[in-house]
Amino acid sequence: MRILHIDEQQTWRGGEQQAFWLMQGLLSHGLEVYAIGKENSEFVNRLKRIPDIKVFTLPLRSEYDIFSAWKIAQITKKNRIDIIHAHTSHAHALAILSTFMNPIPKTVISRRVSFAPANNIFSKWKYNHVDLILPVSYYVAKVLKEHSVNENKIQVVRSSINLTHIDVLPYNKKELDINDNTQILLTAGALVPHKDHITLLHAFVHVKEVFKDIILLIAGSGPLLNTIQIEIDNLNLTQHVRLLGHRNDVPRLIKTADLYVSSSWSEGLGTSILEALACEKPVVATEAGGVSEMVIPHETGLLIQNRNPQLLAEAIIYMLSHPDEAKAMAKKGKKHVEDNFTVQRMVDETISVYKKLIK
Repeated sequence: MRILHIDEQQTWRGGEQQAFWLMQGLLSHGLEVYAIGKENSEFVNRLKRIPDIKVFTLPLRSEYDIFSAWKIAQITKKNRIDIIHAHTSHAHALAILSTFMNPIPKTVISRRVSFAPANNIFSKWKYNHVDLILPVSYYVAKVLKEHSVNENKIQVVRSSINLTHIDVLPYNKKELDINDNTQILLTAGALVPHKDHITLLHAFVHVKEVFKDIILLIAGSGPLLNTIQIEIDNLNLTQHVRLLGHRNDVPRLIKTADLYVSSSWSEGLGTSILEALACEKPVVATEAGGVSEMVIPHETGLLIQNRNPQLLAEAIIYMLSHPDEAKAMAKKGKKHVEDNFTVQRMVDETISVYKKLIK
């Protein structure tokens, strides 16, 4: 089989990581892998390091970029592509447009967000013309069904974690310029509204009242950087919160932290939480999309209502105050990931989907 993957994002986030691991897995199973992205994007630059993946660059300016859709059709014709696998909403639209110029490839879209599809003619057209949608969680599948997406076009393939990705050593706290006795809270993710760092900061104010020697590390970059920094200053947390920017060493940071916290109100699944669980780290998370499929209350972590700083603070304080219970949950969390969220499972399930479409 020949599979063409499309992702127009310039930055490297969870969706690009998932697509990268999938493509590596497909190669290991003998499939031919092709990819299209934007010139000088992180997605393209990383894929070009893998000789067996044939990489193309296109403008991919918007969902309505007819030129890019035409070029995609040319690529699929020349390389006799069997399946186009789109990894974003814009890539989804371009893949469908390209099939009007070359109708042979089947189209697959990975749906990684938990909010509902737009209620307009163009969106309905997109979802009616795709061959199969792969939601990354059962929650995302539920949202699609509730918004009239054909159930026969939905097949859940959950996001995953490559266990070799977390096979790293923790930092010594002093390497991060943190005292050995200081407890570390960590959150990692783009600085965007649905990650809700503001709620986390307000919760941390209460946590700091109970645990004096504690620090919050926020890894990630994004448009809300200045807003978050202003809130840190307004809450007098400058000495206790660090904005680390984009990091390529998140697993090491997770293993160094005492507790991982997610404060999102919207997630497709939440791959940073997967990383934390796989690292056998205690987790406190808010209800968001498919998070409840990973964080099972008082089993693999604590799961609480989102957008509620007081409840979030209480959960963090509870976890830090009950270290033995936290360790027991972390151990179960790791087992839960190993049983249900590995890259090998994701690759096998995706190949099964491809085979059914080709038949």
